[in-house]
Amino acid sequence: MNNERILIVEDEKIIAIDLQRRLERFGYSVVGMAGEGREAVALALELEPDIILMDIMLAGSMDGVEAAKTIKASKDIPFIFLTAYTDEKTLERAKEVQPYGYILKPFKERELYTTIDIALYKHEMASKLTRQERLFSAILQSINDGIIAVDMDLNVQFMNQVAEDITGVKEIEVQGKSITKFLNLTESNSKKDILSNIVGIGEHSTFFNDVTLKNTAGQTLVLDGSITRIHERSNTTDGYLITLRDITELRRLSESLNYQSSHDSLTGLSNREEFGYKLGEILKNVKMIGGSHSLLVLDVDRFKAINDTCGTIAGDELLRQIASHIQTNIQRNDLSARIGADEFAIILMNCQSEDTINVGNRLQNAVQHQRFQWQSNAFPVTLSIGIVPIDRDTGDIHAVLAAADDSCHISKEEGGNKITVFQAQDSKFMRRRGDMEWIGKINRAVEENRFILYYQPIEPLDPSTGTQPKLEILLRLVNEDGSIAGPTDFIPAAERYNLMPQIDRWVLENSMRAFRILKDQGSPLADRIFSVNLSGPSLLDEALIDTILYYLNKYSLSAGDFCLEITETAAIQNLSYATRFINRLKLEGFTFALDDFGAGFSSFGYLRNLPVDYIKIDGSFVQNIDESLVSYTMVDSINSIGHVMGLKTIAEFVKSEAVKDKLVELGIDYGQGYFFAKPRPLFD
Repeated sequence: MNNERILIVEDEKIIAIDLQRRLERFGYSVVGMAGEGREAVALALELEPDIILMDIMLAGSMDGVEAAKTIKASKDIPFIFLTAYTDEKTLERAKEVQPYGYILKPFKERELYTTIDIALYKHEMASKLTRQERLFSAILQSINDGIIAVDMDLNVQFMNQVAEDITGVKEIEVQGKSITKFLNLTESNSKKDILSNIVGIGEHSTFFNDVTLKNTAGQTLVLDGSITRIHERSNTTDGYLITLRDITELRRLSESLNYQSSHDSLTGLSNREEFGYKLGEILKNVKMIGGSHSLLVLDVDRFKAINDTCGTIAGDELLRQIASHIQTNIQRNDLSARIGADEFAIILMNCQSEDTINVGNRLQNAVQHQRFQWQSNAFPVTLSIGIVPIDRDTGDIHAVLAAADDSCHISKEEGGNKITVFQAQDSKFMRRRGDMEWIGKINRAVEENRFILYYQPIEPLDPSTGTQPKLEILLRLVNEDGSIAGPTDFIPAAERYNLMPQIDRWVLENSMRAFRILKDQGSPLADRIFSVNLSGPSLLDEALIDTILYYLNKYSLSAGDFCLEITETAAIQNLSYATRFINRLKLEGFTFALDDFGAGFSSFGYLRNLPVDYIKIDGSFVQNIDESLVSYTMVDSINSIGHVMGLKTIAEFVKSEAVKDKLVELGIDYGQGYFFAKPRPLFD
């Protein structure tokens, strides 16, 4: 007993009091008594007892059955009928309100107490079950999957809102009806209805994917889902639970994303990633079963000029036209892609080199004959094409793409509108491959700080003048195996592929940092002027001036301790830029030397326009000045004109004392070469 609260409804007062006494003796609490139906309703709603003992025949216009109905409509309070009436009509009326017990008068105490205990227990269990049902219903209605429960005959027992939306029918419309009347789940491959084999489902759930449903609203949906048996205790099947997930939009988005991830949005051709994947698969198949295919890489000549002149919209239109020409001139089983800004690639399946060249020629002719028209302008368009045969001996995908890239770039470097077929042993390809290897080495050396500064002294040839000695900063690259690469190994590749500005900045900063260290150490090298070389492209970089001044300030140095060397060729090719560059830094105190002077035919004509301080006479004249009268005369002329213009002269390639004596004889100011010292590391 838990001191449950009981309301007694009995119209005979003596019976009610007796009942109260008996109940209280057994630990129950009687919270109220009523003799009429309406009074019972009022007390029940006010007191909310745990259980009501209700007589059916009551005084007044409302009997116990009617009172129970009224109370039940507002409150979930269990009740037990206590009555002397056993006629069929009274029993039927009592059943309608679903009492928790029905006791005939007179009754025994034990019968009453047992009935009350059972009623209270059943009500507690029913309340728990109701709460669980509400919880499960809320869960089933809130999840994103459609849920349909059917019995063994596939008649619908339950549908949540999502299932209604998917099928296009309402639960109330199909309750108790066969699910097959409105649900047909068709497998995409076999075209069979999944529900036709529902009785064959075992202990574990059966899952299905990409099933098509045409619902009652006329929509065609793609669904994932499952079918699970509903078990009874005896492990017999009581029905089935079907879950449905609408993936129509997800599938559409997935297909759209797959297309976007594998195709170029501008041209509709495959993109670089998709092309790489397909090329890789083709290479695997060729190695396994053989075959002969061809890879073409196409570059649109002068595309940048059109793009810059007419804008990106015009450039995009040109690329679309090129893509259209490609699709028109290849077979259905061939592959095409846009792999760069203005680069395309084609794989011609089962195509020999000769036929591939014919396709390349057709493409070139098609593009040339249909000149690109934009507004009132017409532009000639040509293609540079590289071709790589694909067979069993072809390397991996990286080697194939690199070979195609080399072939295409050689076509472009030789003037464009050409077709170049890759040949590994051709000297052009070998040189370019060497350059490509050096580009990788140079970039890694910059990132890993694997350059080393060397120097070679530049000595005054007449010490009595008190001229300050100089030294030229030279550069070496430490290979990954620890060996040292000289400038002739990597500078040509760096110049061809525009890496010199990056290298120049490294040399400038590290030269100034080294000067600061040597000066702080009291090294005699810090008493010399440091000559640092600048490449031609650096003269065009106006931002470099601020960078140089930043380095100078960073290491607290004087500009007068540095001389910047530029080659005669670079200065003449960029005369206006070079002049501006030199004048700006000379204002800060830097001096300038014109390197390799005499190598050009117009040297003297340009010299007066360049505000340099030193002329470095080209070593090809200096090295045999003791043996060649022509060389002696050339050096003499350069030195004389330089002095007339107030410039100091430096002779390179001084290899012997005999050469040095001739230079002294001519009055050259400085000498540099192996006679004085070989290049050595700036720091030992």
